Amino acid sequence: MALLVITLGCWLVPTPAFAAGPVTVTVRTTPQLAGVRFAFDGRTAVTGADGTARFTGEHDFGGHTLAVDDSELGSAGQKFNFARWAGQRDPDQAFRRTVQGLPLRADYTVTAAFTARFRVTLRCVDQDGKPVPRTLVPQVTVRSDTGRTQRLPVGRPVWLDGLRPVYRKSVLTSRRVGYVLLSADAYGANTVDAGRQGFRPAEERTVTFTTPFHDLTVSARDAVFGSAAGSTAQVTLPDGSVRAVPFGTDRTATLRGLPHGQYEVEVTGGNGLRAAQQIRLSRTQSVQVRVVSRADLALTAGVLATVALGLLLAGRRLRRGRGGV
Repeated sequence: MALLVITLGCWLVPTPAFAAGPVTVTVRTTPQLAGVRFAFDGRTAVTGADGTARFTGEHDFGGHTLAVDDSELGSAGQKFNFARWAGQRDPDQAFRRTVQGLPLRADYTVTAAFTARFRVTLRCVDQDGKPVPRTLVPQVTVRSDTGRTQRLPVGRPVWLDGLRPVYRKSVLTSRRVGYVLLSADAYGANTVDAGRQGFRPAEERTVTFTTPFHDLTVSARDAVFGSAAGSTAQVTLPDGSVRAVPFGTDRTATLRGLPHGQYEVEVTGGNGLRAAQQIRLSRTQSVQVRVVSRADLALTAGVLATVALGLLLAGRRLRRGRGGV
């Protein structure tokens, strides 16, 4: 009986409750950012060089609040804005700056992702590396790998998306945004091949595009005699504008800084028929236009008259021969 009482007493004596240790919630940023302020139940922590902040509290079964402050992130050349959470438990709160109902029962990590915009300056050079005046190519068209197409000024800073969050297989990371050059128009013609040149704002703040320009040298020769002819080369550009350049002492006219495209070349001042020729300019090249002068017209008229007279005389002789038979 005594043994039974002792045993029951052991069962009925209260034992100390399990003492749970402190719990740590780690907040990680992507991209890895220092100086980001987070608040956990009103307690503030700032991320260090490793892009993380930690909050430690006693184990409990209540709900807790985590908030992010992105109002002072960035610098003169870059800006960061909060985008979303991962690991915050409630998926409906993934895109809110403040999430509620977080547990404090075991250590875990919450990830905060940020978008980034960078200030980028675009410039253009020709195939020899010489700067192209902004008046010639004032703007370009680019497309990001997110599908957005933009027209951007040349020579002036612009803000472009450079980092975007990616949530895949329950892992939240950051991806660099890339852009490709679609067009850089001059005189109504695209100077580049779309998609051949690209850049990433997260990697370069000054972007240089190569926009080739070519020279066109025009000469004119008499169609019959082969001598130099005409006084002016008149070139119609792809945008419909016309540039007239007189022939120099070497009997040529050179137009410089033309984009590749379709051109119409006409020679005037030839004292005869005005000659026009269509060309496709894709490199620096020379074109020779044949001009029909007044002398050519007179010679042609004389030849035709001689041929006609010969045919007429031959016809008369033929008729006389038949009449004498």
